[in-house]
Amino acid sequence: MSKQRGYFNHKGAGVKSSGVRGFAAFLLVGAASLVDGRESTPVALETVVVTGTYAPRSAITSDVSILDDAQIAALNKTSVADLLKTLPGLLVEEQGSPGGLTAVSIRGGESNFTLVLVDGVEVNDPTNSRGGSYDFANLNPDMVERIEVVRGAQSSIYGSDALAGVINIITRRPGQGHSQRFHAEIGEDDYYTLAASALGSVGDVSYAVELTDRDDGQPVRNSKRDHDSANLRVGWRPSDAHQLRIAYRYLDGDRETWPEQSGGPRFATVDAQDKSDYTQQVFSLAWIYQVMPKWRSALQASRFDAQEKYSSPGIAPYSEVPPNAADTDFIRDKLQWVNTLALLEDVSISAGADFRHEDGESDGYLDFFGNRIATDFELNRDTWGVFSGVSATPRDSLLLQASVRYDEPDDFGGETSWQAGAAYSPTDALTFSANWGQAFKLPSFYALGHGLVGNPTLEPEKGESWDASVAWQAGNTLSLEAGWFNNEFKDLVDFDDELFRNVNRSKVHTSGAELQATWQPMVDVSLRAQGTYTDIDVKNENTKLTGRPRWTASVVGNWQINGAWGAVFEYRYSGEQWAASRYTGAEVTQELDDYYRLDCVLRWQPSPDWELQLSADNVLDEDYETAVGFPAPGRKFRFGVRFIL
Repeated sequence: MSKQRGYFNHKGAGVKSSGVRGFAAFLLVGAASLVDGRESTPVALETVVVTGTYAPRSAITSDVSILDDAQIAALNKTSVADLLKTLPGLLVEEQGSPGGLTAVSIRGGESNFTLVLVDGVEVNDPTNSRGGSYDFANLNPDMVERIEVVRGAQSSIYGSDALAGVINIITRRPGQGHSQRFHAEIGEDDYYTLAASALGSVGDVSYAVELTDRDDGQPVRNSKRDHDSANLRVGWRPSDAHQLRIAYRYLDGDRETWPEQSGGPRFATVDAQDKSDYTQQVFSLAWIYQVMPKWRSALQASRFDAQEKYSSPGIAPYSEVPPNAADTDFIRDKLQWVNTLALLEDVSISAGADFRHEDGESDGYLDFFGNRIATDFELNRDTWGVFSGVSATPRDSLLLQASVRYDEPDDFGGETSWQAGAAYSPTDALTFSANWGQAFKLPSFYALGHGLVGNPTLEPEKGESWDASVAWQAGNTLSLEAGWFNNEFKDLVDFDDELFRNVNRSKVHTSGAELQATWQPMVDVSLRAQGTYTDIDVKNENTKLTGRPRWTASVVGNWQINGAWGAVFEYRYSGEQWAASRYTGAEVTQELDDYYRLDCVLRWQPSPDWELQLSADNVLDEDYETAVGFPAPGRKFRFGVRFIL
């Protein structure tokens, strides 16, 4: 079995995947494979996947999708969430645009079952009301060089939170020499974004500095968001055996929109908005030591610091959702040590330990008709973990991987997580793979400690998953992949109306299929398509889970018109989905219509250093809702310029 097959390489573009799972590379090639218009030919490339593994590897068995820098630039989306919509198995829930929250669910799991990393550092905040779900609207695509998505239970690698999968957002990394980038874009409804970066190396020192300023404007009435961000990465290699890496990221933003489930601009009875000011900081320091040719040791320390001031007018008549506010502060410190040993040419073992300290506090209130009830909480917990894993290729056509981890969190019993996978290629054109695993998630600080609905006796949520897939390279221009998945989640944290508190009760089964294909019928034309079917069953309860359509699909096409002109389109389908609202005074669940959407990008590259872009979002001006009463933005045009030297 070749661990390097299944790649397209193209000057200025590249799709990299996980070795034996390399067929996914063909399925991600669409938007980037023809950026410069030259003929594309399959070649074998060594690549490294850093997500879903203790140490970077050229091959993992887990189900992985990757978007690289060229694809991200070609699609030219206004948010990372829109990029993720082009990948199978990811369901994006949006509460209006752009000021509403944007969450991502993997294979039908809750959005807070998705562990989100920025450059490998966990950024989920367990003090928020969504149980730690990450708001993807805060990420600016201009800072992103690569996105890695690993589906399935991943607690054996990451511990708590990775019940359904992991999304790792990787910012720009230094290269050889020096380069600088500038991107500016303006659009209708007062939209603009500015981004500048400088990357390179001097001797043994490498560096990357990025600055962005973004205002999403107001494409939907009274819904807006703006934020600034800065990113710094410095590396030092004093010798062949030692590497030091330092990274710092800062985000400062504010948003405003109608309260969630209020009926939005179409149905809300009171014209008042939620408001939020927030900051986030991510620090990391890593020391990588090649102790011996076959022994690699890595020590990393990180901190995630999130602060938010939030206020909401509530939802009239205020009996169920009264006016409320919260001022939260959360810090997560983590120290991890990983050792990787290449015992034999075809066997490697990783082992290590980590320590995590989380500290969160919230000062808040609910206002019941003039009577304020405090909802304050202050919690902290420590979690110790030890782990090990093995990767083996007993035959060229077979890859076997397994990992196990034990976590000892404060106030909870010990948790053991495991994962095992295999990938087998009977021929160069055919690959079968399968994975099994179990995971857990500790209750969020909000669920445990909220002054009104918190329950300190909650138990961790649990999950088990398996998936299987077959990939077929049907010649040089066509590749196909079909996959099946099954998840069982239990002890889900839910709100009990009678007890008026959070409880463990739900058991959810999700299953489905993911289909992917890429086709390059001509040198200058390529297509990438994906479709996902997700069936969700809440056991023993008449409950509908919101924000998760049963069917999603997309097609990304790229046409290199000539040497200077190119075009990209994305045609997306989202099926019917359930959504809840309270604008009538009581909770009502209804099914939102399915919809189709077309986005296009026309680009002109007069020289290798300059590129002009004209982007049209929702070209067909489709009228649809992603939440009850929250219309999606209509047709919008953007004009941008990108300079790379």
